[in-house]
Amino acid sequence: MLSISNTISIDKPLSEVFAFVSDQRNNPKWNYYVMSVEKTNEIEGVGAEYLQTRKSDEQKFGVVVFKVNKRLVIQSIPGQRLKVRRELIFKGNEKQTIIYDQIDFKVPLPKFLSSLILKGPRNGVKQNLAKLKQLLETGHVVLQDGREVLYK
Repeated sequence: MLSISNTISIDKPLSEVFAFVSDQRNNPKWNYYVMSVEKTNEIEGVGAEYLQTRKSDEQKFGVVVFKVNKRLVIQSIPGQRLKVRRELIFKGNEKQTIIYDQIDFKVPLPKFLSSLILKGPRNGVKQNLAKLKQLLETGHVVLQDGREVLYK
């Protein structure tokens, strides 16, 4: 298993940041590689499932842990080629939020090849989190692919 870890501080209230980030349909607003996210069932919180369309593929994933203003864990639904688990831990107050982000990949390749392949995504994830920070703090961001997004 390979991992990407990041921490980011956002100058916005914890409840506002958690609400925005935990709604997976907001991912295309701060992650340039995600084109759309559709909710595929009516469940809120644990058990919610989504179809994420990226530039080169689609992924189905579900929420497995949902603790309001504290922790969110999403992971690939069984049967997906790429196994991904993402855990976000939120800490903060009414002025600032810190997000600890850990993404674990189970890639069907030898470890040395997988490590090489993850160099690009490591940088991309870090850039995307910076875009999330900019969007929430300023209300505006231009993603790496040129999409312009407004918040509130």
